[in-house]
Amino acid sequence: MHSRVAAVKAPRTHNRRCVTGSSGRRREGGESERQRPNMSRRVFASVVLFIVVVMMCCGTGGAADAVASKSVDEQSLQRIDLFVPNQTLVLPKKGTASETKSDSFVSPSLVSAGGVIAAFAEGHINAQYTADGNLSKPISSDVVAGYLDAKWNWSALVGKVNSSTWKAHSVLSTTDATNNNLVGVFYNPTTTTKGNKVFLLAGSLGELKGSGEQRKRENLGLKLVVGDVREPTGSESTVRIDWAAPTSLLNESTKTA
Repeated sequence: MHSRVAAVKAPRTHNRRCVTGSSGRRREGGESERQRPNMSRRVFASVVLFIVVVMMCCGTGGAADAVASKSVDEQSLQRIDLFVPNQTLVLPKKGTASETKSDSFVSPSLVSAGGVIAAFAEGHINAQYTADGNLSKPISSDVVAGYLDAKWNWSALVGKVNSSTWKAHSVLSTTDATNNNLVGVFYNPTTTTKGNKVFLLAGSLGELKGSGEQRKRENLGLKLVVGDVREPTGSESTVRIDWAAPTSLLNESTKTA
């Protein structure tokens, strides 16, 4: 399958952090939380999947001949928005929690396993501030996924993604952890596959603690979650990967080494 993801680079800020709250206010420098390590500097207005009109992954006839006769750059590309800020609904993994929306999506990736194409991204929720400018809710981020059937042709894919039933699914969420080790941020998701299994690795940071200028994030972590591709049930027609509970790959001795 030939695919491309479009990115919009964030402007350099000379190490000055900039956060947009729900009121649209921008706050620079001296923020109460530290910058995440190795965070991607690419900010996506939306995560856009570019697919060559001749979709080899969908098994359309003549794909090999078409690709052999023309380079990828010469072929006509089409695009579809998979994750759209403040529009795409994100479903929780389990429970009765309501659907949410993200303010932005970053760090996209794409894998294929067991007849399912899974698109992943970080879903960011902006910080919120009180009327007098105090931080009321810090930035948070989850890892979300959208599931595509490899058998869909281009028309079917566009129809599914543009329908009202298209939704993203939470894979790693800030609600996954226990009360003693709450996660505030998941970042830089990386995926690979083996057979019908999908392996997702992501960094994590604890909730923002403290007050005033002393606020900081602790519990730097590395989480692994494994998913099994399965046939969807009638009540969960869009859920194509069954995710296990996340496992921490860093213990206290590893962090202090």
